[in-house]
Amino acid sequence: MRTNDESTPLLSSSRRSSTLRLPLLPLHSSTHLTDDRIPYCSTPPLSEKTTTSQFLKTMMPFMFLQASVGLCASLQATFYPLEAELKGATPAQFGAVFGIIHLSLFIFGPLVGKYLSVWGVKAIFPAGFLVDGSSFIIFGLLQWVNDTNTFLVFSYLIRFIEGVGAAATWTSNLAILMAKFPDRKATVKAWCDASFNFGLTIGPVLGAFLYDYGGFFLPFAVTGTTIIVSGVMVYAVTEFPDMERNEASQPVLSILSHPRVIIALLTATMGAYSIGTVEATLSPFLEHLGLDVKMIAIAFLVMSFFSVVATPFFGWMCDGKVSPWVVSCCGCVFMFICFAFLGPVPYLTFFSPNLYTVCGSLVAQGFGCAAVLVASFGSAQLAAVTAGLPDSLEVQSVVSGLFTSSFALGNFCGPTVSGILYDAVGFNYNCLILQGLVIIVFIFNICSFLLTPTTKTVSKPDVLSSHSYQLTDRPDRPDLLPMDITTRSRSFSTDQLTRSEDTRSEDTRQL
Repeated sequence: MRTNDESTPLLSSSRRSSTLRLPLLPLHSSTHLTDDRIPYCSTPPLSEKTTTSQFLKTMMPFMFLQASVGLCASLQATFYPLEAELKGATPAQFGAVFGIIHLSLFIFGPLVGKYLSVWGVKAIFPAGFLVDGSSFIIFGLLQWVNDTNTFLVFSYLIRFIEGVGAAATWTSNLAILMAKFPDRKATVKAWCDASFNFGLTIGPVLGAFLYDYGGFFLPFAVTGTTIIVSGVMVYAVTEFPDMERNEASQPVLSILSHPRVIIALLTATMGAYSIGTVEATLSPFLEHLGLDVKMIAIAFLVMSFFSVVATPFFGWMCDGKVSPWVVSCCGCVFMFICFAFLGPVPYLTFFSPNLYTVCGSLVAQGFGCAAVLVASFGSAQLAAVTAGLPDSLEVQSVVSGLFTSSFALGNFCGPTVSGILYDAVGFNYNCLILQGLVIIVFIFNICSFLLTPTTKTVSKPDVLSSHSYQLTDRPDRPDLLPMDITTRSRSFSTDQLTRSEDTRSEDTRQL
């Protein structure tokens, strides 16, 4: 019999026959276990070794940046019309200034996602927040432009450029965070949305205060600087994941050719459309009910508050055991209830709206739009992968860009179309049209969930991560240990793989 120094314990024949034959690799100190057939990385993915506190610590700078972008999106809502009228512009002339940023996002969102893997996220990310913040500061310089036409031309031009920067910032943010947390994509999107919505909520209040304190330029200077500072902070403290740069970009049409991806993007457009409709038409409707400005502000605050609160919860659900298609359907139910009682719709003629019923309906809208927007992002990512596309940075970036574009399309069409419908058919029938859109999206999401392609996943025990190793029957190579092909590529040291001499001797005696 071989001594313990020379022998390798043998498994019984019955045990050997029931175990999977696995590739054998040399064992050395701090050995890197790799195989040509297995993708290799020197460290485990960040999401596998990241606790909740580490996740939040990584997310905080990005959330601050997203909140700053949200501030800039809504900051001028309270005082820009006042300044524009002082310059001699009419509401018909400056009204589209608020929507043109969404048109810019719609155009450049897919382009940024398409070329993100070509130019590199380390180049696009700083370019995004620098363009966004700088254009916002420049917008404040319009205080000293007195000619009406010049004021309007530069207002449209600067807001359009601001949309380019916002598209780059938003898309690269998601690409970085999804690369760092590949198993928490919906949660990442949810926290980014919650931060953006928080900035969107407090933007008008902060803008009015700063405008009253220091004039037209001060709000833009403060918030534009905040974007640049927060972007620099993210760039300084965040360890950017290594992302390969490819010469060829992922074709957008190849992703849009899959129907389930289109359904997810249309769901996002519908959610954004509903938000734009409420923002554009709820205020005159509540004025018609006899509510003052303070009560109207409370109604909007209720919707924004519950949307911010619900967004992380639905992100957690989508990353758990609940399909994002199901979460989207639940969001559609909430939105259907909202628009039934908000107007109310014409078939509920017996129902009389008041402040309490309006606030209750807006709670449902806050939950509904949060669920739809978070889940539609997860659904789009899931649909792309299940359609056969690789789960790579290229595909994720293009899908993120398409989602940004779809969201911007809804934000642009919502106030525009619903404003026309409000004048033509009234608020009640506008709510009925929204219910029809919600039903259509609900049916599409149900069909996508029921027709989801199933994939078979074979699960094998993680040999190397446990202490129950399958020992080799190669007595001539005592330096070999088997490698489980299902184990992710990791770096192990010798002491993690070597069993104690006592255990080896006990196995030998038993055999």
